[in-house]
Amino acid sequence: MADPIARPMFYEGEILPAADLVAGVDYARNQLARHDRYLHRWGIATGLVLQAAKKATANGTAYVAVTLVAGIAIDGYGREIVVPADIELNPADLENAVAPQSNVWYPVFLSGRDQPAAATANLSGGPANASPTRVQELYDIVYGAPGSELNPDQQVAPQVSDAPDDGVSAIPWKVLLGYVKWEPNAKQFADVSDQIGSGGTAPRYAGVNAAEVVSASGQLRLATHPQNFSGAGPVMALEIHEANKGELVFGKQNADGTLTPVLTLSASGDLTATGKVSGAVTPGSIQVQSGQAFDGVILPLPSGVDPAKVTLHVHVSLRVDQLQAPPGSGPFLPVPFECWADPATRQVHCRVQWWDMGGGVNPGPLLPAFCDYTIIAAVAAA
Repeated sequence: MADPIARPMFYEGEILPAADLVAGVDYARNQLARHDRYLHRWGIATGLVLQAAKKATANGTAYVAVTLVAGIAIDGYGREIVVPADIELNPADLENAVAPQSNVWYPVFLSGRDQPAAATANLSGGPANASPTRVQELYDIVYGAPGSELNPDQQVAPQVSDAPDDGVSAIPWKVLLGYVKWEPNAKQFADVSDQIGSGGTAPRYAGVNAAEVVSASGQLRLATHPQNFSGAGPVMALEIHEANKGELVFGKQNADGTLTPVLTLSASGDLTATGKVSGAVTPGSIQVQSGQAFDGVILPLPSGVDPAKVTLHVHVSLRVDQLQAPPGSGPFLPVPFECWADPATRQVHCRVQWWDMGGGVNPGPLLPAFCDYTIIAAVAAA
């Protein structure tokens, strides 16, 4: 059974041993760790981006120098991992960890580790072999085999009341930073990426576990990046505010923090969009789709129409100006054989019977043909 949380207390005249003072520090630290791991989602809080600088060896072999940008992450124990300054990654660490091969992506992880600071004996009258008075909260950059980045949430989670692990006595919690490739000729990094393909595991960013988010400012905004972010794609944001009698606005967030709306929903239910709206049709509306089709083609529906929720009216007619060439050199007469669309599948059945009119009337080949089509999708008013 886990021990209950104990909060240190002191009284006047008490002689305070070191354990009591340490308990006072640990109480606040452990409380913050529990807050971070249960009211938040672990991941990168800021920075910690892998950046590459192209370089070449003396004999012309190209490689990249990889730098980890300073930043902060919260791991699954609730530990705060701080990288205080930009640091260049050592390619020898990758070589020693996994014996890397060329053209293979290797995940790069960050983990936290405690280490007692160097002991000091500066106190007057202190013992010759003084104990450390500080614990350094360090970090490690480690490399894994391909695939070791999968299922990051399956790392061993702490118990509810546990303090952050020291990163030494148990398996450290690993925060994915990105991926690197190896250049065997230069024994350097060949490339760097934050994700392998469009569906690969990407670095995870810290989030919030909350059933309700309330703002006291009269507006609430969700954005994909901070307003001063300078990435390749636009920063998109969703904002709820009380201006204009209440609106929900989605759009592009500008560098100055303003929002350029592309979709606005007012508190009264009015929807305004700057682009094309597709999807479900409105009650009482009619949409039309028309064009040409060949025998066997399934006729397309108007954009956004669900055939189960509308009434379809389909009309097809033979295109006599686009018939295939007669089957022979003699006098042939084309006669429509069929031109209709299956009501269940909307598949076109359009064929022409050619009749040989030379030396009598004899049926010729039955050939597919083109037709014009019109589909009307009517939505009930109620």
